[in-house]
Amino acid sequence: MAGWGINNSDHWSAEKFDNYGFRRSDLKSFADKIGVNLEIPLEEIIANPTENVSKNPSQEDINHLKSKIASLEKHIEKLTSERPKYLGLYREDDPLLLAIEIRNREWAAYDPDNDRMTRGNQAAIKQELEQRGFTSRQAESIELVACPIIRGRQT
Repeated sequence: MAGWGINNSDHWSAEKFDNYGFRRSDLKSFADKIGVNLEIPLEEIIANPTENVSKNPSQEDINHLKSKIASLEKHIEKLTSERPKYLGLYREDDPLLLAIEIRNREWAAYDPDNDRMTRGNQAAIKQELEQRGFTSRQAESIELVACPIIRGRQT
């Protein structure tokens, strides 16, 4: 691939190269990460997709997969039944939906052993909600629902 960027019939011209979207070194780096040797001819890289797949899965494997599917379906059903009804359906600024989003974002790194340093910032959360158009009281209420701890107590 030597000569990329040189305008001749054997290689990409600079215009086509720039349109193509990546540099050879980027491609080589990516190929190395996924274990593809770019020196191998293309015909040898394309593998038969059924080559490594067992044609006859065992009954034990089938039963295990059926059991796993049933377990996952039950888990989906449970999660669906626990989800609050109409969450975010009738208003984009649904206070409960915002409280859930805030808890997931602001409390993701919470560590009870390092409480003060990792807890969500109450004032910043309130200010963000007020900037989105909520009154101070509404912002305080949403922040209260978003907060997973009882503030002011040692946990």
